[in-house]
Amino acid sequence: MNAAAAAPAPPQVAKPLVTRQGGLWSALPVPLTLAMLLFVGTERVRGNPHMLWAFVGVGAALLLWFVALVALRVPRAVQPRAPVKQHYIQAMVQLVLYAWWGWHWIEGGVRPMFDEAPLIVAQLCYLYAFDGLWSWTRGRAWFLASGPAPIVLSTNLFIWFRDDWFVWQFAMITVGLLGKEYVRWQKEGRRTHVFNPSSFGLAVAATLLIVTGTTDLTWAKPLATTIQVPHIFVVLFLLGLVVQGFFAVTLMTFAAALAMVASNLVYTWSTGVYLFGSVNLPAAAFLGLHLLMTDPSTSPRSNVGRTLFGLGYGFGYVVMFELLGRLGAPELYAKLYPVPILNCCLQLLDRLAHRGLLGRLERAWQHVAAPRTANLVHMGLWSVVFSALLFTGYLDGPHPGDSIAFWRRAVAEGRFDASRKLVMVAGSQAVGSDSAAAYNELGVASLTLQVDDATPLARAKSAAKWFAEAARRGSDEGALNLVQAFLFLGVHRSDAELAAAQARLQQLAFEKGDARAAYLLGLCAETGGGVPVDARVALQFYRRCPTDDLFAQKGIVRLALQRGALIDVGDAPALLGRAAESRGPCEEPGDGEACCYLAHLLARGLGVPNDLDQANRLLASAADLGFHAAGDLQSFVTPPRKSMRHPPWRSAFATD
Repeated sequence: MNAAAAAPAPPQVAKPLVTRQGGLWSALPVPLTLAMLLFVGTERVRGNPHMLWAFVGVGAALLLWFVALVALRVPRAVQPRAPVKQHYIQAMVQLVLYAWWGWHWIEGGVRPMFDEAPLIVAQLCYLYAFDGLWSWTRGRAWFLASGPAPIVLSTNLFIWFRDDWFVWQFAMITVGLLGKEYVRWQKEGRRTHVFNPSSFGLAVAATLLIVTGTTDLTWAKPLATTIQVPHIFVVLFLLGLVVQGFFAVTLMTFAAALAMVASNLVYTWSTGVYLFGSVNLPAAAFLGLHLLMTDPSTSPRSNVGRTLFGLGYGFGYVVMFELLGRLGAPELYAKLYPVPILNCCLQLLDRLAHRGLLGRLERAWQHVAAPRTANLVHMGLWSVVFSALLFTGYLDGPHPGDSIAFWRRAVAEGRFDASRKLVMVAGSQAVGSDSAAAYNELGVASLTLQVDDATPLARAKSAAKWFAEAARRGSDEGALNLVQAFLFLGVHRSDAELAAAQARLQQLAFEKGDARAAYLLGLCAETGGGVPVDARVALQFYRRCPTDDLFAQKGIVRLALQRGALIDVGDAPALLGRAAESRGPCEEPGDGEACCYLAHLLARGLGVPNDLDQANRLLASAADLGFHAAGDLQSFVTPPRKSMRHPPWRSAFATD
């Protein structure tokens, strides 16, 4: 058997049927547009002005475009073509995935993917209408075939624009179609498209979202995390077998999976942590290597070429995952970029597969068995490897990295890239599991970890947003941190959320005896933070805290310095004295704020013997320690809160 005879057959091309002109055929974009506009009657579209205008505007543009073509007497021939096997096989596989994923993904009592289904149908109507009008505008017949369907179905597996920005969903799938129409080359004796159309549109959209920092205008994050539904790896594997059986792309998936597994194992061995954070292999990446990169039309024809393509996707995913993370961009886009890059290298890969050592390997490989038999062998080998990964728990078993506490310990131990992975895992749990504790952890990370170059104010506002989300979901830690961020950083998202958090702190203080809650409520009453200034109430809250609570004792001292001997400072001076002391050259320096307060107590003889010389030395120490609000000893002025120390941000996860 020679190499040419053994090479896999090229992907099926739709055969033209009889050309249709006039009548309904020449007006087909009109009923397609009207079908799209029918969705304006749904509650979701009608209830959102932005989405409503997106549908009405796009629909009106299509109808006006058609009228213009009629007025200009542009020929409107239609050539219906039989559905292409690769398109309808892929469509059936994708619909099964939509059904499985959509059934298990429940959020707020609804199934978001099922709610999105009418909008996906509307996109299909739009893209077919656009395809026809664009073909006629270019002066050629409209090849009415199955081409737009996989663009829409595949694109919607990865990115949805939210309702207020849904017009960009139409733009994204349009870019995919235009990429197929205009970016073409000569391959195997015919003119064909370079890029997998859906991956091209997705990559363009992802780039714009990264550059503009607007990923949150889409459902890309939920789609990347909620796919981790029960048995998803088995479902994707079985669906992948269908595609592999029909189109002999097994080597691509097999090689890509091996590349990702090998990368993760090497990374874990060398760093002690996990490449992909909470899993050994992300389900979203598993989706990409089964149903995104395996388009037969943009795949190599040779066995070696397909293997190289798969290895390129697997290692390319790892590289993009790390690169995007270093740039502060969402790692979820890593699965999108390798495909168009590899599409550009397609002919190079096939040429490499027929030269030198690789060429000899390719020829030997092709002579071992007929293409169909060889593909069955490849599928069998991949099945064995997948079974080993599945039954050993590598794919969906319990994973140490699926724990925020694990990554907090890794950060404390200074493990490689642990800060970024902590944020990534917390974000995944917050979005994917709607975890209040994870939302709070994102806020803590915003303030304590340096994972990007955001300004302090931007980080504070980001933290306030996450704390508010955590508190809204019932997190005590989120409520505490929200009030603390307001008091010390001057940020909060809304007065209503702040008031609700303060009410929660009262429950914690009175019902659970939470000292942090009592301290923060005391500070609110002392300074007028969201409540009227009331020194009596502030003192009551401070006295609910333990006598060794430095922050509460500082509050009592401030009140005493403002109101004199009417307030008993108790043992606070001794506690301030211990805090003011330096802990040695290699340990934490003294507390400048404690130095300042103790200096004023000594100057007035409140709770301690009068000692003006020691008071002056402590005041100088306070300034040396950076507490520049110290002023002089003639009068005490309450320092701004940004100069005061605050307790550490509270987390729901222990590190020991």
